[in-house]
Amino acid sequence: MRTKRTLPIDYPRNLARLLFGLVVVFLMAGCGMGGRPQVFPENSASDGDSTATQRPTLTLTPTPTELPWQTFEMPTGSDPTPAPIQANRVALPEGTKVWLLLGAEDQKPSRGRTNAIHILLVNERLSKASILSIPGSLFVYLPGSGMGRLNTAYPLGGIKLVSDTLVYNFGLRPDRYVVAHETEFVWLVDDLDRLEVSVLFSIRDDCGGLPAGLHSMDGKKALCYVSYRGDDEISRVRRQQQVLQLLYTKLVQLGRMAKLSVMYASYHQHLDTDISLLDLLSRVPLALRLGDPARVKGFVLGWEQLDEWELPDQTRTKVLLPKPEKLALFVDQAVEAISEPSALNAVVLTYEVQLTQVIGSTRTSEARLTELARPTNTPTATVTQPVGSATIPPTPAGATPVPTGTTPQPTSTPDRPYPTETVPTAAIIGTPPYPP
Repeated sequence: MRTKRTLPIDYPRNLARLLFGLVVVFLMAGCGMGGRPQVFPENSASDGDSTATQRPTLTLTPTPTELPWQTFEMPTGSDPTPAPIQANRVALPEGTKVWLLLGAEDQKPSRGRTNAIHILLVNERLSKASILSIPGSLFVYLPGSGMGRLNTAYPLGGIKLVSDTLVYNFGLRPDRYVVAHETEFVWLVDDLDRLEVSVLFSIRDDCGGLPAGLHSMDGKKALCYVSYRGDDEISRVRRQQQVLQLLYTKLVQLGRMAKLSVMYASYHQHLDTDISLLDLLSRVPLALRLGDPARVKGFVLGWEQLDEWELPDQTRTKVLLPKPEKLALFVDQAVEAISEPSALNAVVLTYEVQLTQVIGSTRTSEARLTELARPTNTPTATVTQPVGSATIPPTPAGATPVPTGTTPQPTSTPDRPYPTETVPTAAIIGTPPYPP
């Protein structure tokens, strides 16, 4: 059998082709489809290495992971009344998020009771929302802690216990939460330049006296209005929801959403929340659409769904026991309110125009301030010499004048021990730089 031989002149050429092929194979091994670098799974091994370095990727916000639904064992004791069975998971429309708003008594880092509890079901796809306002003395099962009032879940186990309690009793799990305090509430009302509150039932023994009618309230008076305990707790929860809706409506009016970044920076350190600034900014268009009162419906857990009950202990504290079948119907009504699409009201267009105008005027003002802050160039007077004469630079103070027509000699200074040649910067109009 004859062996095909290659002429010596082809060795370099074939060697170059071989090297080029190896380089191509190496590049293809390091890249995926379309030339994109491969992202190796964490702790995976590549050929010849014990571990492979994962390539970093840029992400604005972490992608939420769907957690498995929690189930809890039924408590065995009465403690002091039998616990209800766990509620079924509520089927939410596509694109619906559950936001939890809590108002706590004590400031950070303490965890006080949450006497304001509001669950927001926000259908981001249809731009509709339901507000479920719940009294704090609702007597429910706190997983792992026994029966207790809902407003004690946060001080007992933080937001984790609150979330587990809502899962067990309501079939809802919060996606985002905010825990505010009395101080932040007062700040927010004052930052929004007061609230116009319609008082339906007179308050004579507190808040400086509030007869029925329209009242302009600052932060302290609004706090007193939502915290007043002279009547039943259900009425207090209704007042909380009323003021909450007024706060939101005023926030989306007159382009105030343009200050969202500044407000977030001012309040964030004082709140207990997992909401980022990006979460808020990305939802500004949604927030404007929810400014339409027809797209937000409020529900208050009231006497139709509750029974008043006195604890059989020395405290004789009165709590509110939910009726399980009525409680499930209450949640279903809130879900139904966000399940059907509806046309946008003209007020949303007004909010969008107002925000656009505020942003445009803000950018114009910033551009004007930037222009004013720039340094100005002072024009230097130019002296024109007759043709054939040179412009001699002025002699510095204390220096020896240089006679006209002579070439400057190298000089030395204390800072420069070696003489340097000085080149004149003056130009001679119509003549060469130096006289012949």
